[in-house]
Amino acid sequence: MEHFSKNGIISCNCCGFEFKSFYGEVYGTSCIEIHHLKPIFQYSGKSNSQTIDEALKNLLPVCPNCHRVIHKNHITAEAIPMFKQQIMLR
Repeated sequence: MEHFSKNGIISCNCCGFEFKSFYGEVYGTSCIEIHHLKPIFQYSGKSNSQTIDEALKNLLPVCPNCHRVIHKNHITAEAIPMFKQQIMLR
């Protein structure tokens, strides 16, 4: 989580929503989710340390809404930029 924080703030990489700003310190802490751009099961045949190292490079902090939309619509890592562009136009 610290890797994605900027001045102690983590916002959704897709829509920009930031929980603490909206819900406050009490309710808005630890609500961000982490999306795996490349699912863990696709790292087969590698050691645990290799899998962990590679998986950490393929993480994206997202709000629960964007996370759900990404999975429901099977949005691939390559399509995330288009998804972000489309939702920012709204």
